[in-house]
Amino acid sequence: MSTTVLDRLSEILVGYFGVEEHEVTPDATFAALDLDSLAIVEFALVLEKEFGVVIAEDAVTPRARVADALALLSAKGVGQDG
Repeated sequence: MSTTVLDRLSEILVGYFGVEEHEVTPDATFAALDLDSLAIVEFALVLEKEFGVVIAEDAVTPRARVADALALLSAKGVGQDG
């Protein structure tokens, strides 16, 4: 797979939520990316569909960082070969 999970998260944030590509960094919080609570719920639903995982409603919050979402997906086996 040539596209990394971070690349795909960036594509989702830019394409679905209008975030500027340069703003998507591992340390960016979802609040800093201007995602409100409803947008974060929608983001989690997109991640579930995109990666085939289940994400708890409270797993992604405005204070969470992009790196936290990456860690959550990694813990669910996303991006790991095997």
